[in-house]
Amino acid sequence: MRTSKRPIIIASRLSRLARAQAQTIGQTLAKMTPGVDVNYKWIESEADRFTDRPLADAGGKGLFTGAVEQALLNGDADIAVHSLKDMPANEATPGLIIAAVPQRADPRDCLIAKSTASTIDDLPRATILGTASPRRAAQVKRLRPDIEIQLIRGNVETRIRKTIDQGDYDATLLAMAGLQRLDLTQHTTHPIDSSVILPSAGQGALAIQCRADDHVTLARTLPLNDAMTAAAVHAERQIVAGLDGDCHSPIAVLIEPNIVDPKITFRIRARVLSHDGQQCLEIDQQTDSKDLNRTAKQIIDELRRSGSDQIMANG
Repeated sequence: MRTSKRPIIIASRLSRLARAQAQTIGQTLAKMTPGVDVNYKWIESEADRFTDRPLADAGGKGLFTGAVEQALLNGDADIAVHSLKDMPANEATPGLIIAAVPQRADPRDCLIAKSTASTIDDLPRATILGTASPRRAAQVKRLRPDIEIQLIRGNVETRIRKTIDQGDYDATLLAMAGLQRLDLTQHTTHPIDSSVILPSAGQGALAIQCRADDHVTLARTLPLNDAMTAAAVHAERQIVAGLDGDCHSPIAVLIEPNIVDPKITFRIRARVLSHDGQQCLEIDQQTDSKDLNRTAKQIIDELRRSGSDQIMANG
């Protein structure tokens, strides 16, 4: 079969992090498809315009991805690059598919603070911590009920500036993967252990999306897929969707592969919290790779039987 020389157009949001992520994928594709031009289409999402209110009130996670997905559906782009955690877990856009999930970066959160604090425990009493994430807020309140949570929105650089330079907040939490991709790790000491703050489903992973009927692009992007990362994050999203989770929901899920030659197992950790952090359901278990999806379904059933719906409605 003759190799296509059709140019590749990659759509992504305008933020510096989104551009860095898209360009990393574009550079890899350029090496994999010599002689094929790689171009970019930068799109302002609705989430980039509504920075003064909680994401849930503005319309949810779909605000990050909707305009970029529309470029794919319109045929204005071949590939969209998303932070996977920004993609709603409980709904798929008809006609589009996640074609590949590259190897995951560090999934942990990290602390950005005006003080010398390097952990949540080190923060001064009555610290004002800015976050727009119910998951982060609930876990912080669970650890430190004295900490005051206030809404912060904006891109990575804006959140750092509001905390470190402007002093609007005493501290904030950000994804370590984003700081690494932007070369901004000087603003934090080290990631927070996932036993303390469990990450969001898909955190640290990228999603390479394209039209389901675009076989040329599907073939081009398939080599970007990391099978273990893809299995883990799809199961994480399966758990969130099975719990009817959305951007309102204080749900944390992390699934990590463990290779003991020749066997692959996965460690599954999930937390469902009340918004004030005072109630928490937690699961931590191992499963074989072949049983990952079945185990995820069992975890959903167990959490729902234990009252996850009621807990998330509280506080």
